[in-house]
Amino acid sequence: MRRPQQGSALASRERTWTIRLLILAASASIAVSIIYLPQALLTAMAASFGISPLVTGAVATAVQIGYAIGIFLFVPLADRVHPRRHITIQSAALGVALAVSAVVPNVVALAISFFTVGLVANIAQVLIPVVGKLAPEDKRSRATGTMVGALLIGVFGGRIIAGLLVDSIGWRLVVAVFAATILCTIPLTRRILQVKWVTPAPGSKYRVLLADTLRLTTRSPELVESSFIQFFAFATFNMFWTVSVIHLTSETHGWSVASAGLFGLVGLSAVVITPLFGPAIDRFGSLGVIAVSLPILLCACISVALDSDHIALFAVSLFVVTACNQSLQAANQTRVLSANEQYEARANTMFMVAVFAGGSTGAVLAPLAYGLGQTPAVAMIASILIAVDIAVLCVVCVRHRRRTAVTSSDLGLVDESTSPR
Repeated sequence: MRRPQQGSALASRERTWTIRLLILAASASIAVSIIYLPQALLTAMAASFGISPLVTGAVATAVQIGYAIGIFLFVPLADRVHPRRHITIQSAALGVALAVSAVVPNVVALAISFFTVGLVANIAQVLIPVVGKLAPEDKRSRATGTMVGALLIGVFGGRIIAGLLVDSIGWRLVVAVFAATILCTIPLTRRILQVKWVTPAPGSKYRVLLADTLRLTTRSPELVESSFIQFFAFATFNMFWTVSVIHLTSETHGWSVASAGLFGLVGLSAVVITPLFGPAIDRFGSLGVIAVSLPILLCACISVALDSDHIALFAVSLFVVTACNQSLQAANQTRVLSANEQYEARANTMFMVAVFAGGSTGAVLAPLAYGLGQTPAVAMIASILIAVDIAVLCVVCVRHRRRTAVTSSDLGLVDESTSPR
């Protein structure tokens, strides 16, 4: 009788963990979707203020800058604060910041309020390592993969939902709906995170945590190299998706905001091939995957310059851009974490700061380029960024070979000194 009881208890525990994982993944997905909310609402925001959508592009830039700064300022607190308290406070602050954004009177106030939104929206970056520790040992990789997939769903899912709602209820109520949604996650995450937790540095001073995080850039060449590569890759990704709604709702195409939001399904479909990247990295190495992805991404950027007025071809090009960005982030992040196993959280913090610094750079460049020559101009700037990225990769490969040669030489000397004579 014991074996059926044990099997039943095991199945119950697995069900409980699956439910908890899905709730935490949903919370991360909702938090991430919020920083891409302005991209879906640019046209509606511009119409309500009576200004050009290119001007409201400043709102999309502000939220990305805030997100990058917030990762650096708040994610390291996970080393000294219980995640239940940490995520509760940030979720509450995020809900309040969004609620304020829904009632501001002008675009300047909107940009400032969305900067604050970005500052406290980095909940997913706290939840991912927490899930890795809470997951049963044999399910950690799958749990982390679920969380990473949830982020991509959030990036495009929020855009789609916002696009569908904005025509019927207006952008202010859309923002209010997202504020209410993030506040509704608080009781659920608090209940799941009501666990015993050992913080790595409970007595550390805040400024020491920040200084140690910064200092890692001087000790890890892999961190610096991969951060540079992903900076340019994510800038390119964000450039295209920042102006996609403006492009599709322009006089040339005349799409509604809701239809332009549904175009996010193109990016969301990249989730299907995301599971292929892990095995590819295991087989060919991070640099191998990067070396293949960057030329493909360059071709996709050039393709957008030629096919932006042909929606089917434009969709294919943006799918490739999104897939390449995902493969590059997986490869670069794996490389960073593998080279900094003792400092994974801090290394990941600096890497993600670089990623979203690239995103905010792309959000600045995209409206400027679009104003000069519409989507083809955006594509040409993106092509230049990826050409620079390929040049950076060549330097990285040379440096990697030199480090590998020095390591092999050192091992050879050790072998000679320890061998019997």
